[in-house]
Amino acid sequence: MQCDETRPFCRRCEKLGTPCSYGGSPQSQDLQKMEEPDGTVFSLSLKDLESMVNRVLATDSDCLDICTLKTANDTRPVTAIAFQHFMNYSTDAVGNPSIRHVMKSDMIRVAFGQAIKAYQAALSSKVSPQNVDALLSTCMFMGITSVCPDRFEPTDSWVLTNAPGAMNWLCLQSGIRTIIKLAGPYIQSSIWASAFQQTHKEEVQLYEQGVTQGREGLDPDLADLCGIDDSTTASMNPYYEPLRILAAISHLEKNMKNAAQCASFMGRLENDFLALLRERDPPALLILAQWMGLICTLSEWQPWIEGRIRGECTAICMYLEHSADPRIQRLLLFPASACGYHLAYA
Repeated sequence: MQCDETRPFCRRCEKLGTPCSYGGSPQSQDLQKMEEPDGTVFSLSLKDLESMVNRVLATDSDCLDICTLKTANDTRPVTAIAFQHFMNYSTDAVGNPSIRHVMKSDMIRVAFGQAIKAYQAALSSKVSPQNVDALLSTCMFMGITSVCPDRFEPTDSWVLTNAPGAMNWLCLQSGIRTIIKLAGPYIQSSIWASAFQQTHKEEVQLYEQGVTQGREGLDPDLADLCGIDDSTTASMNPYYEPLRILAAISHLEKNMKNAAQCASFMGRLENDFLALLRERDPPALLILAQWMGLICTLSEWQPWIEGRIRGECTAICMYLEHSADPRIQRLLLFPASACGYHLAYA
């Protein structure tokens, strides 16, 4: 690997931990060659990583202060502390008890085993009984971590930056649904089988008993903005299914179990709706803002929303608040109040 001559430190050399040669003297090039990691060094690095993770899992949870993750005298890496915090506290925010149990036990083992290997390579090959648990667990980990970025601000949102990559966190949430479809018959032998069966029963009761056509139960202003009439179905209109799901969860009693069900909304969004969000389509943004406002009111059971969701909701309010459409102005009142943003006209 050669230096890419980006000053003052090129990315290639920085990854290797070597001085930048900038095509300089043979001596500096020899030094770079000597310090280039080989297969043995790579294997030792993986062993060291495994030891670090095992130490984190074995550390007494009482030593972790939930209010202050890292103190001035704490020499542990912040990533290790955050991982331990996830193990001891974050998983407790998962509303479904069967899913929470798997996340605290088998999920760590199989997800870590897959992470050591090449996750991308596993996705590129066929889903099999041997890798289905690892793929499902790793995908769920990725979904969780993507909604808790470090020091996220509303101005970082794709809504205000128009940077396509800034919306990847939302697209990632549907990954688990895609893997489940690919896994097919292997799900029955998965560590997730019992938990998925339980959540499926709950979802059938909640979503498949409601209206599947027309405007009944939908917010009139949202239905108008989305072009929904009494004959509209999900196959005809990309807004319809998200609106139907939103209507179903909006009236649930506020508790931990229902908070978990509300959180699953972002994993149910289909590609055509995600494409509208990427284009910053106002009706699609308003639907998402309504959900974000709802989840903000459930932060008692879903503290992860403070990582990104509240800021993303604020960004949508900032983007749409200057609209002259009175329906948009009315529809922003709830999410703005829930996320703590003061609208100019409120």
